[in-house]
Amino acid sequence: MHIASKITIGAGALLLLAGIAMLVLAGSSIGDAGSDWAAEETTGGTLKIVDEDGNGDLGFAFFVKGEYADDDGDGEWDHCSGVEITVKQKPAVNTDWDDIEEEGGNGERGEFYFQASEDKGHSCDVEEGKDLNRPGFAKLGMACFACYGGDFEFESNQPVWVVYVDVALGDFLGGLFAGLGGGGCLCCGIVIMLFGLILALVVEDDDQPATTITYGEDGKVIVQQPGAAQQPAQDAGDAPPNVDDWYAQTDD
Repeated sequence: MHIASKITIGAGALLLLAGIAMLVLAGSSIGDAGSDWAAEETTGGTLKIVDEDGNGDLGFAFFVKGEYADDDGDGEWDHCSGVEITVKQKPAVNTDWDDIEEEGGNGERGEFYFQASEDKGHSCDVEEGKDLNRPGFAKLGMACFACYGGDFEFESNQPVWVVYVDVALGDFLGGLFAGLGGGGCLCCGIVIMLFGLILALVVEDDDQPATTITYGEDGKVIVQQPGAAQQPAQDAGDAPPNVDDWYAQTDD
């Protein structure tokens, strides 16, 4: 196989392996985004807001184990009934986010508010929809929206599960980009490997053995060319006086 074919196929194989590794990483990151909890089955605690960009974080989402249901038909999700979550301590809040919070009112700065849907109105109204990102859990609401870095402390009158939204979102986006990159590497790797196989079929092998010259026991010259029958031996004394003449005689 020609050396160029070997290099091309090898490069394609490396890209193929890189793509597989990135897809595995993507699956792991997206899985983390849907399963990692900042706190599990707790009635209170202190959580840390990191706020890496210094502009405030999205904060925490609160869930309870259960399903979305409105058995009493009052237009609100049953899992929100009777729940009380109190913010005991929170960092300062970026008030530049107030325009985003107009629907819920500025009184929610850093405080807990009900929001049973994924990203709609600040209520548990059935008409606002659901958050189905975590099977087996129903969303209650959010807290510490637009909080700067610092400690966030809360209490709940029933066990809750808490998600640090910024971390979950980062895991999801990281997995998404890794998946796109992995898919690109897979495609490129396959194309390059196919190109290398085509090269192997159409380009002559450069590893053919060289012409060899040996001497028989009787002193005659024996010439062996790759892919050709062995040349008859000739007397060393009959050899042409120079190399060019010798090659011309051999070709004849």
